[in-house]
Amino acid sequence: MSNNRPRHNFQTIAWFRDLFKREKLDLEPPYQRRSVWNQSFKDYFIDTVLLGYPTAAIFLYEEFSLSGDVIYRVVDGKQRLTTLFEFLEGKFPVGEKAQLSSLRGQYWEQLDSDLKKRFWAYEFLVEYLPDTEETKINDIFDRINRNVAKLSPQELRHARYDGEFISSAEEMTKWMFAKLPSGFPNLQDRSKRQMKDVEVVAQLMLCLEEGVKSYSQADLDKAFSDRDESWERKLEIEEHFRDTIGRVSRVVTAGHELNRTRLKNQADFFSLFAVLADPSVDSHPIDDVALRISEFIELVEDSGRRADSKAALSYFDAARSASNDVGPRNTRIKILAAKIRGEEPILP
Repeated sequence: MSNNRPRHNFQTIAWFRDLFKREKLDLEPPYQRRSVWNQSFKDYFIDTVLLGYPTAAIFLYEEFSLSGDVIYRVVDGKQRLTTLFEFLEGKFPVGEKAQLSSLRGQYWEQLDSDLKKRFWAYEFLVEYLPDTEETKINDIFDRINRNVAKLSPQELRHARYDGEFISSAEEMTKWMFAKLPSGFPNLQDRSKRQMKDVEVVAQLMLCLEEGVKSYSQADLDKAFSDRDESWERKLEIEEHFRDTIGRVSRVVTAGHELNRTRLKNQADFFSLFAVLADPSVDSHPIDDVALRISEFIELVEDSGRRADSKAALSYFDAARSASNDVGPRNTRIKILAAKIRGEEPILP
């Protein structure tokens, strides 16, 4: 007979650990996914618990025997519980990226008594699934996974990689947004929470290393993976990146309010960055560069005058295309570079 009444409560880490030690917790029911967490995911989760921040509910199914014994089968939450047990067994320390910097590198046994007690008392919301039929449990489990908020591609890279390239991209992101005027380039707060600002900076750095290209999410995954353990050009690209952003900063603050124009859009910002990455720009006075860009962008933004300028119309059309397409990117860069030199671009 099924008990279809919904039930939930809160249970501590100590409760789960006790069940696990008494072999009353089944982490491998047939409907459970294979464990997929790498060390970065584990470190982030332990940091979350140590901070006392809430996490998602754990879903269990209670299976009773005829003699009254009970086994708790984990429907959703295996990775979290396995990570907790491994940390408690001293299999890995607090991560090097932990927000509580004083705890970085410490194993469970090295934590102080008060922190250990708080850790044991940390509570999860536990939802108990009401049905005994495995087919229904499978259906519930599938729905749980479909409704979990998906991480953005860059959030997944943040969890997956912790090497040379991603560390540099995240550091350069913080530096760039502190260096440039507020809101330039323009990314919404939600996009920043999803780490899309880091993705933008990663593409800028790859542009310096590989030239102007189009990067799919799969291409970016490979770029991060190839540079995770070792990135030979790290110092060179970081220096070039800082020099380029320095030029961008000087140009957009030269008195023409360029930071308020369409250049704050990602596609236009990429074009400006790529053009100013060329050190030969330094042979032109910054005021002249800023004025030429300002006059051209004003023309691009003026729908009445734009039609009379082949360069402005071509730039505008290229900017309306997908910002990551290599053809339109090259068109925008070619036109903007010519305008900075005081020349008319050669267009088909």
